[in-house]
Amino acid sequence: RNRSSMVRHLGTAVLLGCLVALSCRSVSAQEEQESVLARAYFRWSAEGWNATTKDGEKWPSDGELGQLKSSDEDDTIWYFKASHEFLGNKAEAYGGTISFTLGHMEYNSLGLGNQEDFDIILESAAHNISLGHKHIVPPWVTSSENVVELSEEGGWVDTESSESATRLSLLRCLSNLSGLKIRGSYYHGHEYAYLKDVILSKGVKQDLAWVRNDAHVDEICRALKLKTVACEHYGVHLIKALQKVNMNKLRADHASQMRKRKDYERSEDERRAQIEREMLEKQQNSVK
Repeated sequence: RNRSSMVRHLGTAVLLGCLVALSCRSVSAQEEQESVLARAYFRWSAEGWNATTKDGEKWPSDGELGQLKSSDEDDTIWYFKASHEFLGNKAEAYGGTISFTLGHMEYNSLGLGNQEDFDIILESAAHNISLGHKHIVPPWVTSSENVVELSEEGGWVDTESSESATRLSLLRCLSNLSGLKIRGSYYHGHEYAYLKDVILSKGVKQDLAWVRNDAHVDEICRALKLKTVACEHYGVHLIKALQKVNMNKLRADHASQMRKRKDYERSEDERRAQIEREMLEKQQNSVK
């Protein structure tokens, strides 16, 4: 009887253990799901993704069976280009990651080294920002799983100036993302590349109150005649200064000053016109 009781208790403990494990796994899966902003598995199609050359020309690609694929026969640099699901306001991705698997079923280097260029490019046409990251995908491997941090410490640089990306430039770029490109071409000769399991994940929630997603920053930068790179470099200080300014009151005061100036100029015009009329009348009276 004791042995039977022990077996029952053991069975109950095992069952409870399984239920706890399943519950923990379910919670973990739910948390992982909630942290995902966008994902592409390419199970049955390209899921809105396509390919483009470095210069923006359309490049042939095809997606099915879990892979987005394309190829080339020369040293053309081309990129896999993200669907609309990955674009728009993705500010929550700051501090998070973008992960993907990139592989080559075939490649021929022609005896040369791999081609140097940005492996990932983030673009915001609205803010005129283009950020890139190099040396993510290792050369000479058939497949690699890659995870890239979306922060100013993640290795991102301005694609034009090569200056390190600032927190502000990353946040502004992610807040109005118009392009996300992952390079597929790495070799000088023939290559057949594929992309799969692309996931854009959230970072730790940020206090974005100081990152105003409107024209204020650009307005100040234009007034100070700052170029884009300088604007991004000094942007944090500009935004913090703007927070202390009531922009509506500032614009109202400016409009009031402009009205006073126009009233003054109008009164001056009327006064000059009156003087001219009086002088003309005097001349006419003197002639008579």
